[in-house]
Amino acid sequence: MHNLLIVEDENIERRALRYIIEDKLSCINICGEAKSGLEAIEMAKTSTPDIILMDVEMPELSGLEAQKEIIKFLPNVHTIILSAYDDFAFTQSAIRIKVIDYLLKPIRPNDLIESINRSISLINTQNDRVISDNQDDTLIKEAMNYINEHYNTYISLQSIAAYVHLNPQYFSRYFKSKIGINFINYLSSFRVIKAKDLLLNTDKNITEISQSVGYVDSSYFSKVFLKSVGMSPNHFRCQNKKQHF
Repeated sequence: MHNLLIVEDENIERRALRYIIEDKLSCINICGEAKSGLEAIEMAKTSTPDIILMDVEMPELSGLEAQKEIIKFLPNVHTIILSAYDDFAFTQSAIRIKVIDYLLKPIRPNDLIESINRSISLINTQNDRVISDNQDDTLIKEAMNYINEHYNTYISLQSIAAYVHLNPQYFSRYFKSKIGINFINYLSSFRVIKAKDLLLNTDKNITEISQSVGYVDSSYFSKVFLKSVGMSPNHFRCQNKKQHF
C-alpha cells in the first residue's frame, strides 16, 4: 500500500481525483487532501506520502513552490504535476525540482492511472534495490566477522562464499566493490596485522606464529609477510620489538 496526497484547491476536481484513484487503484491509500501550497507542505510533513498529485495554480503558494519545500524533507517523494498550461520552460522547471510526471488538465482518467502506476513501479524498484543493498551489506559484515573469528584456520574464497550462501564469483566482485580490495588480499592483510601483534607481544617462533594466523607453511607465510611489510618477520621483530617495549 502506497500513500498518496492530493493537492488541489478546486473541490470538484479534488473529489474527481479521489473517485478515480479509489475506483481503479486498490494499492493506493489517499492519506490527505490539501487545498493550498502551504497546507500541502504541512500535510506532507505529517503524512509522509510516497506520491503527490500537485496542482500548479493554488492560493498562498504555487505547486512548484510547495514542491521545492517538500523535497527538502521528502527527497524521494514522487510528485505528479497537474496543470492547465502546456509550457516547455515550465516543464523544465518542474523536472529540476524532481517532478516525475506532468499531466495536462482536464485530466484523463487513463493518463492519471498510468502515471500513478509508473510511480508505483519506480517506488517498488527503489525499495527492492535498498533491500538488496542492505542484505548484501549484511552478508559482507557476516563475512568479515567470520574472518575475524576464523582467520587462524583454513579459509578460501569458496568456503567463505558458501558460508554466506553466495556464488564465489559474485561474492568476490561484490566484496571488492564494497571493501576496495579483493577478498584474498583482505584476508592476507588481516593475518599480517595479527602476525605483527604476535611478533611484538609474544616469544612465539615464526612457525608458531604462522600457524596461529592460519598458515600451515611457514615459508609461504614469510613470503606473504615480506610482500606486505617489505621485510621478513624476523627482521620486523628485531627492528620494532625494542622500540615497542
